[in-house]
Amino acid sequence: MVLGDNMRKLKISVKIINDDGKTIVKTVSERSVPYLKEFEKQGFAAAFDDLVTAVLEARKEACTDAVSKYVSILSKKN
Repeated sequence: MVLGDNMRKLKISVKIINDDGKTIVKTVSERSVPYLKEFEKQGFAAAFDDLVTAVLEARKEACTDAVSKYVSILSKKN
């Protein structure tokens, strides 16, 4: 999807923090999501599918990146 007048951004961030509240790992994933005009243009089902796909992809990317960074940090400490 290309971000245009009819698109908006979704940002999902993941933080892993220690017991003191200090951030150990932080990552953000961004995706374009359909705006109201896209729901009207594509129809609800197609636009909703684009929205759900964007959310799932962003969540997967952010979580995978955070876990990878965290495991890397742990492996360097041991």
